[in-house]
Amino acid sequence: MNIIVVTGNGSNSGKTTFIRIILSIYPDTFDVIKLTPSSKMSDGIEKRRNILMQKGKDSALFLEGGAKNVLWVHGKREKIGSLLKQALFNVSENVIIEGNSAIQYVKPRLIFFVTRTLDSTVKETASIAKSKAHYIILNNDSTSYSKNRNILSVSLVNALEKSGKFQEEIKKIISPYLISF
Repeated sequence: MNIIVVTGNGSNSGKTTFIRIILSIYPDTFDVIKLTPSSKMSDGIEKRRNILMQKGKDSALFLEGGAKNVLWVHGKREKIGSLLKQALFNVSENVIIEGNSAIQYVKPRLIFFVTRTLDSTVKETASIAKSKAHYIILNNDSTSYSKNRNILSVSLVNALEKSGKFQEEIKKIISPYLISF
C-alpha cells in the first residue's frame, strides 16, 4: 500500500490545500482519509456521501478535487489508531491520510509537514510529525516557488490556482511511489 501522510502545525496551515494540489496532479488516483482525534466526537468511520459532501467540509473539497474515495475517521485519541487501521481496509492502494497522529499507526512512504513558519510547532504531535517529515512545505505569501533541500517554499493557494514548478516538483517526489493498476 502506498501511504502518504500530510501533517501540519495546526488549523489553517494549508494541509487541505496541499492535498488538493496532489489530487489535481493525480485525479482519480488517491483515496483520502481525514483523521480527527477528538474527545468531543463519537468513534467512527464516516463513508456517507451526504455527510462528506457538506459545504465547507474538507472531505467535500477532496471529493470535488479528484479523490476516488474519502473516509472521515473520528473519535477519541485512544480509539483513533484502531479506527484508522479499519479504514485502511476500505481504500485503494494509493492513499493520502491527513492528520499528525497517523504516523503513530501506519508506515507511510512519504510524510509532508505543512506550516506557515518554520519555527512554529505547537502541539506535541506536530513536533513529532515535523521531525519525521521527508519534506516540509512552507506555506507563505510568496509569488514564486523555491526549494532548499527538503523545504519547499510556496503559496499553496496560488499553486492550487496555477500550475507550475511546485507541481512539477511534487510530481517528481510522489511518482516513484505510486502503485498503478
